[in-house]
Amino acid sequence: MKKNKILLLFTLGLFSVSTSAQVDEQTKFQMFCSALNNFSTAPNILVVTVKNKNTGETKEICTEAPFLKQSVNRDNGIKINPSDCEKYKDRYFEFSMDSALWNIGYNLYTIAELDSFAKTINLERIIRKVKKGKLTSKTFMGPRKEQRMFAHLMFNNGVMMTRGCMGGNQCSLSYYKKE
Repeated sequence: MKKNKILLLFTLGLFSVSTSAQVDEQTKFQMFCSALNNFSTAPNILVVTVKNKNTGETKEICTEAPFLKQSVNRDNGIKINPSDCEKYKDRYFEFSMDSALWNIGYNLYTIAELDSFAKTINLERIIRKVKKGKLTSKTFMGPRKEQRMFAHLMFNNGVMMTRGCMGGNQCSLSYYKKE
């Protein structure tokens, strides 16, 4: 019995360590609103939950704010304005059009691929450096998928990421400060 308690406490401890850096949902919502309000040619990248209405599959994905706006407009005929942010408090969207799903990169990577990618980087060290202002940009030379997975992890840990407006592979990083 004592072994089971120790094992349970150890398992819970590991779980809390792996998720401890993640920011709360309210902060993610504020980051989402901030991203929607960025009209720069260097768009913010955000994380939302999306349901593919054709398959019933629901998953968390990372996309650029303008791509999300375009997909909502394309699939639902709704234009997202900055003042509409409160309507999307849960950051949940549903799409049935393949073009809308493709536009947001719905099938770009799986959660298993994201988890595997997370193990290849020192996430805590990166977040710490961003918080201290010692890491303000990152250049991606590999596939777009790697950039998107990196951005996904950053967003969930309180880091706002913008894609560079020129080549797209240079991204800026800043730790989100609650308003």
